[in-house]
Amino acid sequence: MGLLLLANGAARAQNIAPGYVVTVGLDSLRGGIILHDNTTQQRAVDFIPMRGNQRLHLDATQLKAYGYIHQQDTARYVSLPMNLGTAGHQTELIFLRQLVAGPVEMYRYHYSRDYYAARPATASSPVLTASLPRISNVAHPLLATPQQSAVSASNRNAFPPLNRASAQSGSGVSLLLNRRAQPGLLEVTSWAYPADAAAYFAGCPALADDLRAKRYRARDLQAVVRRYNVCASPAKP
Repeated sequence: MGLLLLANGAARAQNIAPGYVVTVGLDSLRGGIILHDNTTQQRAVDFIPMRGNQRLHLDATQLKAYGYIHQQDTARYVSLPMNLGTAGHQTELIFLRQLVAGPVEMYRYHYSRDYYAARPATASSPVLTASLPRISNVAHPLLATPQQSAVSASNRNAFPPLNRASAQSGSGVSLLLNRRAQPGLLEVTSWAYPADAAAYFAGCPALADDLRAKRYRARDLQAVVRRYNVCASPAKP
């Protein structure tokens, strides 16, 4: 039934893509993913199992990951903890789109460009002030290592900018890195390029030298991460 659903015209009209989900028990289930906008995809996934026609609404507390193939797009989303309130606020699990896997992982976070215009300043909504870190390679408090994972009702539909630069640019997208050996997301869209990148990837001297020589631009970060991962991965016998 699930395969027929994915093949028929009704499925195409609903924007359903073939995909999979990975449960917290690390079981992989195939079926259809109902595609939504970028921020909705961060909050939860609508999944139709291959063996059935029920529509399951699953959030990041119920899955480790999910993915799909749509036209030329192959996407993988991973459940990760983030603090979407002020420092010390409860963390929650959300889905972030993974752009690169390996010793250093790269993720894309979509935020609400009008977040501060739409929300008054409250104790539970972060405010961009001069007290926020100005050093571009320091993780913002919103990305602090979490002590617990919980969904905050006040932030259930809120995806704020992660720093001053993001709020001012209004691009709606931030890039995040996670060093697998030292878990903790780092917002890098506002890096002072290429100095911050060269410092972060210093473990691969040839790459760091190329960064300092400006052989890569900020827009090449994905290629930089991939090159670093090749350098950092032990050679296979």
